[in-house]
Amino acid sequence: MGSANPVEDRLLTARFPGTAEGVREQIQVVRDRLAHDPDDSDRAEDVLIVLGEVLNNIVEHAVPDAADPWIEVEIRRDTPGLRVETRDPGRPLPPALLSGASTPSVEGEVADLPEGGFGWFIIHSLAHDMIYERQEGTNRLMFSLL
Repeated sequence: MGSANPVEDRLLTARFPGTAEGVREQIQVVRDRLAHDPDDSDRAEDVLIVLGEVLNNIVEHAVPDAADPWIEVEIRRDTPGLRVETRDPGRPLPPALLSGASTPSVEGEVADLPEGGFGWFIIHSLAHDMIYERQEGTNRLMFSLL
């Protein structure tokens, strides 16, 4: 949906190295952009959490073996919230991750808690309308934040 002018709806378009440092820098760019946009301040924390999880998953699982890893992010205003799209040249996303995620068990000793497994639960808890496509060797993940 969105307004009639897609350029005005675009909050951010970026391509950056698919590295932990690249993700840290991009999250700061998004934080700064949302901090100066009163229309999106209510969603800022959710955007930063979900985008951080998605981008870190790309770095850790999709592009770690790529010769020139990169990630693209686009964030747009869309009725009634924000629409986020990421693209990367990494390994395909396992289909099971798109169908939802359950809360990892947190029973037992703190030292025995799982290191991972929380990211996709968080993503599914906050993101809506998630769509994944793989075209010509590129992953494309889209979702909304209301």
